[in-house]
Amino acid sequence: MSTKQDIHELQQMEIGTADEDQLTERERELLRLERELNAKLDQQLINNPNKIPRAIWYIIPNEFCERFTFYGIKNLLQQYFKSALGLNQVQAKVQSHTFNMMAYFFPLLGAAISDSWLAKYHTIVYLSIVYFIGTILMAVFSINGLVAQYGSYPLWTAMLPLTLIALGTGGIKPCVSSHGGDQYLPHQTKALDWFFALFYISINTGSLFSQYITPLLKEKLICWGTQCYFASFALPAILFGFALIVFIMGFKHYRVVPAIGEFLPWKALKGTVYAVKKYKSATIDERQRRGNWLNFAEEHVGPLFVEEIRLFGKVLGMIFPIVFFWMIYDQQSTEWQEQYQMMNKSWGSLVITTEQSSIFNTIFILIFVPICAKLLYPFLERRGIRFYLLRRMAVGFFLVILSFGVSGGLQYIVLAKYKPVLDGEGKVVACPNCLHGAWQLPQWALLSLGEAMTSPTGLQFTYTQVGRQMNC
Repeated sequence: MSTKQDIHELQQMEIGTADEDQLTERERELLRLERELNAKLDQQLINNPNKIPRAIWYIIPNEFCERFTFYGIKNLLQQYFKSALGLNQVQAKVQSHTFNMMAYFFPLLGAAISDSWLAKYHTIVYLSIVYFIGTILMAVFSINGLVAQYGSYPLWTAMLPLTLIALGTGGIKPCVSSHGGDQYLPHQTKALDWFFALFYISINTGSLFSQYITPLLKEKLICWGTQCYFASFALPAILFGFALIVFIMGFKHYRVVPAIGEFLPWKALKGTVYAVKKYKSATIDERQRRGNWLNFAEEHVGPLFVEEIRLFGKVLGMIFPIVFFWMIYDQQSTEWQEQYQMMNKSWGSLVITTEQSSIFNTIFILIFVPICAKLLYPFLERRGIRFYLLRRMAVGFFLVILSFGVSGGLQYIVLAKYKPVLDGEGKVVACPNCLHGAWQLPQWALLSLGEAMTSPTGLQFTYTQVGRQMNC
């Protein structure tokens, strides 16, 4: 394919089942704008359908650096709250999960801003600046004596920058992966499949390096007479600043999907309420003629958006259990750290500290994601076993639950073996009978395989199943 007509036909596929004549005037205007903006890039994709779009090489490094930043800070928080702020174990756990909760709440805000007003690129850039400011403040406030003495830092010195970081990372989370998906044309399904696998590999590669490096900096360096949390927080800040520059440099290579210019959650709510009212007052003949009750909103928001509301409702119902998946999954950042704290951390000549222990998750992910994408799923398909996206997610969910069952059983043995030797200050100096940290590997392997089947699949599922306007 090489003609403008070919491009037009491929772009029409993105509309879905709705005919272009069914679009509102605003939607037709945006579609024309999208075609105009992306005509040159679309031609390049048609001429080289198997080539990775140049834009991807600006998106993947950005994601690598962003994940390095997020996990480089997140994995230090449990111990930072206890040592630098003087919180007890329960308080530290509460604050750690508060940060995680914010990080996974703000994607709702980021998606709404992107879909409604700024579109993906500018949403990512503006919220990344907020993110960057948060990382700088996190490093600055960790300096001993600047605000208070180490061990008694005020809670706000951590929670203020962490709120900015959560707003940034959460706000861009739903936009970056879908922005990457936008760089492909609808017919490039296999290329899109590989992109989401590559995207998830970049996430975990960044996580792998950060989980090892930032705790090491904290342990090996002394800053202002204390453990050097400053260096551990400053490095992610520098790297994220670099990531933001790289992402902005790719602007001319990005395919652009313009924002609708309306607050879509409110538009969806208005359309739904309007449909309910019209359906209640409609005659039996009108209901039969319209079919689905939601179709009564067509005259108010347009047929295409009605279909998007319907699709969104179906997808939301399908992926709602993933909320509980992440609620369970995220306990490994606190509960499994505390479990590893009571285990033997010596791996020959290498010592893997408590804050580095989640590195096992990342290593397994980097093994399992490409195996699933390139070997397992194609192997099953060749044998007539349709391992659909939802089936992958269901199996992954089960494996994560199983991993916590294994961890719970292990905990009894860990507690029984934990008889530490303390020094005069009450600090653990040895624990000769402690169970070795390698006993955590089975639970990490199960958790990681479950994540490999659920998370990249969930990204791809929501991107491909949600309508164009709501797809952030």
